[in-house]
Amino acid sequence: MVENNGNKIEIKRRWIACRGNKSDKGNRGIKFHVLEDHVLIKVKDPWGKWVYGKAYFGKEYLPLLHELEELSKRKVEGYGAIVSFKEKPMIHLQIPLWLYLKHFSSPKPKGYGSFAGFDLNSDRLNVVINKEGKIITKRTFWYSEVVSHGFPKGKAMALRLNALSQALDFLLRVGVDYAVFEDLFLVKRRKFTRSMSGNRKVSRFAKKQLLIHGVIKALRLGFNVVLVSPKGTTNSEEHEKVMKEKGFDRHIASAYLIALRD
Repeated sequence: MVENNGNKIEIKRRWIACRGNKSDKGNRGIKFHVLEDHVLIKVKDPWGKWVYGKAYFGKEYLPLLHELEELSKRKVEGYGAIVSFKEKPMIHLQIPLWLYLKHFSSPKPKGYGSFAGFDLNSDRLNVVINKEGKIITKRTFWYSEVVSHGFPKGKAMALRLNALSQALDFLLRVGVDYAVFEDLFLVKRRKFTRSMSGNRKVSRFAKKQLLIHGVIKALRLGFNVVLVSPKGTTNSEEHEKVMKEKGFDRHIASAYLIALRD
């Protein structure tokens, strides 16, 4: 139940969503206006009337929202929006990536022309740094506890994101210029095995979500991001050859092949 100018309105659904469109000045059904310390929100209800509310963001986000509001008014950009009512009213705004990076990217020192290949897994993150075919260094960031039975899904994602942040910070110190990820959006479906524990790891691992976070953070830190085809990086003659010749395990070998596909 929410109030609109003293009138109580019952919300039966747990969320309201509206796709962005620049021709609708940003969004047809959910609008916002940035004030000094908060954001005024108005949502069109099923009867075509506007319901008003306030949203509080961190002060560092207000300049970004103010620019998005101006771009929306000029029909330059649109934004998707979701208002949810699960525990308490919350609003989620989908910010154009270029605008987000404009406000939150940090300058990165020029590196040495090296490439870092990332192999994302349910229990570990593997990174191999390569320059002109020569391996500079390799690292494995572990979070093996997250695949145990009953481990909280939200905590598991937090540990994986923390490992990803540590890996990218490590690349900054080493002087890497290019972060290379598998383009997991080319993978149509997950592959399951006969192992019940292995299948549990696959089903609980939001690999594409982790990739999105990794790409965005890498761009924020100033890396050149490269997405390569995942074909052959895990099961192939080339993969087997790398493991035998260099003594790598299957995950480090995958990260090495990913780094080579720059």
